[in-house]
Amino acid sequence: MKCARCVAPRDIRIVESPDPVPEDNEILVSVRAVSLCPSDHHIYKEGHASGVYPDHEMILGHEFSGVVAKPAADGSGPPEGTRVAIEPAWHCGRCDICKRGLINICRNVVFPSYPNRDGALAEYIACPSFSAAPLPDNVGFVQAALAEPLGVAIHAVRHANLGFGDVVAILGVGVIGTALVELCKLAGVRSILVVDPNESRHAVPLELGADQAYTDKDQLIEDVGGTEHGPSVVFDVTNGQDSFSHSVDVCEPGGQVIVITIPPHDHAELTASTARRKELDIQFSRRSRHTLEEAVRLVSEGRVHPDRWPRKEFSLDETGAAFECSTNPPPGMVRAVVNVGE
Repeated sequence: MKCARCVAPRDIRIVESPDPVPEDNEILVSVRAVSLCPSDHHIYKEGHASGVYPDHEMILGHEFSGVVAKPAADGSGPPEGTRVAIEPAWHCGRCDICKRGLINICRNVVFPSYPNRDGALAEYIACPSFSAAPLPDNVGFVQAALAEPLGVAIHAVRHANLGFGDVVAILGVGVIGTALVELCKLAGVRSILVVDPNESRHAVPLELGADQAYTDKDQLIEDVGGTEHGPSVVFDVTNGQDSFSHSVDVCEPGGQVIVITIPPHDHAELTASTARRKELDIQFSRRSRHTLEEAVRLVSEGRVHPDRWPRKEFSLDETGAAFECSTNPPPGMVRAVVNVGE
């Protein structure tokens, strides 16, 4: 099969590799679309993911969709020819964490595109049969690839327990932040405020339900009347080094901060006295849990609109250019997508 391998930082090469051989409980998926997540940028730019170095030239990409080319030998999962989206956090189902139902933080999780499991920027990938969600006819492959970050946003919103009276702030309006705007609108919150230093990213969230957009958190704080009168729920999705601290500054006393962000360095600071005096509820949210089917349903029903999230599309042969575009996006763009198959 043809695939895109990261042979060194900022060096993607299109090569031929053997087709994957599925285990009995795995399906072979013919990949159609791959959305490039910022978490893939670490291996692409730095050669490692949070200090974990791959032991081979890896295939990246974990937000993807495709068609079942070969069903699971044990009879589980969808049949050949089924169009599917894939949940990429593959839990073991056996550890103590999985038995508590917390499959997104499984002790033995396998995650394609994270060392050392190859990802989806290839013509084929083997996936556990349980990870596949069949697609309705009205959901395209690019929309289905974006169902994974939508699922991350759904998981975060579930943590928040939003109410009609909530004022919500979303720090960062990339794909997940934009998805959060749509989900918070569906939840019927009182007001949605977004903050992103890239003003070219403001238009789409405002069209999809945000009430106000700011280029920095100080503008928001001034607008709401100071740090003691901020939003009741703050979602941190900036991937910025200072965003954790900014979220605490923005949130009103007694409010909730949902941290989805992965800062550039594995250490983030906040002013402890501010968080303590406000008695904030700080909740970290990792990946997603039982959200893929719901994400696909929301897209199919036209309640969430990934087709309106600004993107730029590439072919598999253009994967290197796609990563460069993803790491240095043009104005307004929130995702680069690689179309693999026909």
